[in-house]
Amino acid sequence: MRSKKRGHFCNGCGYFLPNEKFSGRGHREHLCKECKKAGIVINTKSNSDYDRYFHLLSKAIRNCMIVCLENESFFLFEYQNSRYIIGDDLSSEIYVYRGDMEQKFLASEKLQKSEVVMDVLYKKYYDTMDSNQSFDYEELIYDEYVEISKKRRQYLEVISSIHHLKEFLIVGRRENL
Repeated sequence: MRSKKRGHFCNGCGYFLPNEKFSGRGHREHLCKECKKAGIVINTKSNSDYDRYFHLLSKAIRNCMIVCLENESFFLFEYQNSRYIIGDDLSSEIYVYRGDMEQKFLASEKLQKSEVVMDVLYKKYYDTMDSNQSFDYEELIYDEYVEISKKRRQYLEVISSIHHLKEFLIVGRRENL
């Protein structure tokens, strides 16, 4: 178990400093006397809320993988026991997979795009690329010997339904024209 740090953490300089280096207000603001003199201002409420939500989302979004088709790719991930899919450019809508329905993909209401959600998705996307969890669609569908973890095997049903999503997107684009 890690020992507890003595003193207080300064968000300005990023060091644990003894309590004497903080004024009374500095403790609350997480700024030492030197950073306070230097004029560093940190909005602790919004930063901590953002960091907290970022951390919670990072833990909740799991089992990511990228599926490459001929001319496009999709990023798949799990969030709160549901499977989601988004285009690999991460600019399209986030869709939730509903295998039991006629319309397999529906725009997500639970996971709305926001700055925090997009930051987590970008981080997870690049982590997924770095960990070689990018697969070719044809190999996943037709090659039974592709090595894919048990946790990611749940996506085979989603992957086989990607053509439903492509049709849904094409119809949606026509309606917007």
